[in-house]
Amino acid sequence: MRILFAGTPEIAVPTLRSLAEHCDVGAVLTNADKKGSRGNALVPSAVKEEALRLGLPVLQPESLRTEARALVASYGCDTLVCFAYGKIFGPRFLSLFSGEKLNIHPSMLPLLRGPSPIQGAILNQYRTTGISIQRLASEMDSGDLLVCEEFPLLGDETTQTLTDLVREKAAPLAVGAMKRVSSGSALFLPQQGDPTYTTLITREMALLDWNLPAKALHALVRTMVPWPKAYTTYEGQTLFITSVAGLLEDAGTDAVPSATEVGTVVAKEKGRGVAIATGDGLLWVDRMQLDKRKDMDWVSFLPGNRTFLGTKLG
Repeated sequence: MRILFAGTPEIAVPTLRSLAEHCDVGAVLTNADKKGSRGNALVPSAVKEEALRLGLPVLQPESLRTEARALVASYGCDTLVCFAYGKIFGPRFLSLFSGEKLNIHPSMLPLLRGPSPIQGAILNQYRTTGISIQRLASEMDSGDLLVCEEFPLLGDETTQTLTDLVREKAAPLAVGAMKRVSSGSALFLPQQGDPTYTTLITREMALLDWNLPAKALHALVRTMVPWPKAYTTYEGQTLFITSVAGLLEDAGTDAVPSATEVGTVVAKEKGRGVAIATGDGLLWVDRMQLDKRKDMDWVSFLPGNRTFLGTKLG
């Protein structure tokens, strides 16, 4: 069994490292280098950097057409393992592999198919999520399942922290899955239940509607960390809300004072932050960032923004 590993972002790096240690990885397929935020210097993907460190061949075709397929075929890989590569594999590409063609997906399939399963678990206020290793199929994320591992969500995860957790959990799962495939003991089962789907996260989705319930806003803020950051307006400026206090279950448990408009900053409290009126209770916020300014905790933010308490956001 000789593996072509396809992946691009940091979340896939420990899985590549573990597969290279325990299996025969023949080459690594990753997206092309991108321009950095400063200047025109090209920045390699996290997976490319790790592959080069491991001494593995790196393939970066712009597309997966005839020339790219010939290049991939030249490395003699019979098995494909994909984790957040970023391109869709067509039937001609998949036909290059005589063995298994597997995808690592961070949800309990068939829940949260699509491009944003980590964000989807937080945004939908799930109490658990997980990682699935499945056969690649023509319909997105619909393939039979080899491995599923579920784990609890505490209600304070952000997209960043949940990505970090998945990043570490996926590596040993992938190695275990490949050992089953290699030994002939792999058992694939059809997905059970009705599928749900995610979409790409956009900046427009990060706008805070203070009429929503506090729990929905608590989840939205955490979903949008580190990008694009949940936002509202304060005195005509964009204000990013970058952190909320407490667990999801705590959001909205404090009542909004009578005759208070939603979006109003009504209180401050040590250990919790500032309280904002929502559609059904108070949301406690502990970090904020004005556009083009530094991210601050609420204690640092208030002295420079003395009108904040009592103002209406949005």
